[in-house]
Amino acid sequence: MDEFHTENRKNWEERAALHPATDFYDVEGFRAGGSSLQSLEREELGDVSGKTMLHLQCHFGLDSLSWAREGASVTGVDYSTQAIEKARELRDETGLDAEFIAADIYDLENHLDERFDIVFTSYGVLCWLSDLGAWAELIEQFLEPCGTFYIAEAHPYMGTLSALSADGTAQFEFPYFHDDQPERYDADGSYAAPDASFDHPTTYQWYHSMSDILNALLSAGLAIEFVHEHPFGTFKMFESMEQADDGWWYVPGLEIDLPFTFSLLATKSEKN
Repeated sequence: MDEFHTENRKNWEERAALHPATDFYDVEGFRAGGSSLQSLEREELGDVSGKTMLHLQCHFGLDSLSWAREGASVTGVDYSTQAIEKARELRDETGLDAEFIAADIYDLENHLDERFDIVFTSYGVLCWLSDLGAWAELIEQFLEPCGTFYIAEAHPYMGTLSALSADGTAQFEFPYFHDDQPERYDADGSYAAPDASFDHPTTYQWYHSMSDILNALLSAGLAIEFVHEHPFGTFKMFESMEQADDGWWYVPGLEIDLPFTFSLLATKSEKN
């Protein structure tokens, strides 16, 4: 899988150079004391004051630093060196309690030797992972006994769609079940910088079903405390979506509830 991960990393190096300046991330608002966290993860994960946190696939660290602003001592990991440089710059500007490591999470044991109260990851992370079993095992490895793992992510069902309209018409284009051979995409731009032109526009993504996610964590020995499926998006997943007064994204006029987002909390046994 190294060739796929290498191509993805090249693309993310370019994204990381652009994303901090985009309106999507609102870094200026963060510098002024704001937070990039959604109310969903803040409410479900709860008080993190005084706790240690490992943030996997942290990009340029905005969520990591937002958790630090909530009182956690955070270590963020991302395989983009450009992203980690940006994260460290923001850390130094704000003086928040965070460390950042440039590493592929599958190689993390060669870069990090400690355990954490919380392992956290969110939004747009799973499709870049080729092996959920190894991912779940590293989560277990880096958790303290009785530690907590939390993820909030786009629902796998939504990953099968390229379009969804208000009358319920859906355009299915992508697989739901996992295949070791990833889907290849050749496209400029990103969710935060749609008009960007990249030198490395090719990316490879893997699809994982909800059962893949749950079984990977269970097989690693974690106890799943809850799985919540939410009828709203945390960002504009389709062109038809609009942001409502409650801050969440919906398809106006859609008369049926669909799972746009899921969240999950799992714990590690006190014996391990």
